[in-house]
Amino acid sequence: MIVVISHLQDPHAVRVLEALASRGADTFLFDLADLPATATLSVDYRVPASPRARIAHATAGPIDLSHATAVWWRRPQFVGLDAITDADARGFAHGEWHEALYGLWELLACPWMNQPVRDEVASRKALQLAVASRLGLRVPDTLLTSDADEARAFIGRHGVGRTIYKIFSATHQVWRETRLVKPDDLAMLDGLHLAPVIFQEFVPAVADLRITVVGDDIFPMAIDSRGTGYEVDFRVSLATAATSVWDLPDHVADALRRLMAHFGLAYGAVDLRVTEDGEYVFLEINTAGEFLFAEHRCGLPITDAVAGWLAEPPAAHRRPVAPY
Repeated sequence: MIVVISHLQDPHAVRVLEALASRGADTFLFDLADLPATATLSVDYRVPASPRARIAHATAGPIDLSHATAVWWRRPQFVGLDAITDADARGFAHGEWHEALYGLWELLACPWMNQPVRDEVASRKALQLAVASRLGLRVPDTLLTSDADEARAFIGRHGVGRTIYKIFSATHQVWRETRLVKPDDLAMLDGLHLAPVIFQEFVPAVADLRITVVGDDIFPMAIDSRGTGYEVDFRVSLATAATSVWDLPDHVADALRRLMAHFGLAYGAVDLRVTEDGEYVFLEINTAGEFLFAEHRCGLPITDAVAGWLAEPPAAHRRPVAPY
């Protein structure tokens, strides 16, 4: 049984589940938000060395997670605790579910795409930049700060209009595109003490690259946002940008594979920028980045690659990876 930890509103999970069904695979979409209203969890230690993890689900029926052959950690939701109105009780219940579930993940000794602990470590932008640089990739001059004076000095070094700023992570409620620092933004720097911001030098580019890595397979897509009216963040201008399959140099592909291996990842969506001089600049890796737009625009067979990995995980991933 292949377990996909996501939800029905995630089109990537749905598409991969359909691809797995066409292969005749047994699958289970585990939406953590079903807990506790329509599902319960049990881990039975009658055989202490081999505990059995079971889900009793109102619609899916009984699920023995111990039979999982692969798990896709795609878009895990929060356990649904809104029915608990007391804030202290809700906080306590959240902690209990967190401990139970993250203990459960360590018990599932099948291959993961990606193992939650490693996924969490790899998602840290502060670490990504350092590791990418050590592996030979160029990274932009960067400052992560909650200090207004530090930010002013950094912007002064690169210049207004030549410095970008962005958030660490987006949510459904709060999403912000990458933006160039403008003169009016300088007056808002004193608010930095409330939450840190990422500042970087702006890297002019002939193309942004979204490179989806699935196991050893690499699917590079180029997005040319020049002339679209917004060249700072391809997500804003994707609808009108020119897109194409990109021929990635071997040394860059090898560096990305080393990056994946360093973090122990089976899946990652990497963003690079290509300069006029042909230099490749690493921006970030998203451990659950979207890929359907790359399939739609360039015909890259990423869904089949993900489904294939989950159906037949490579031998190197068939034993559990020890957590950090």
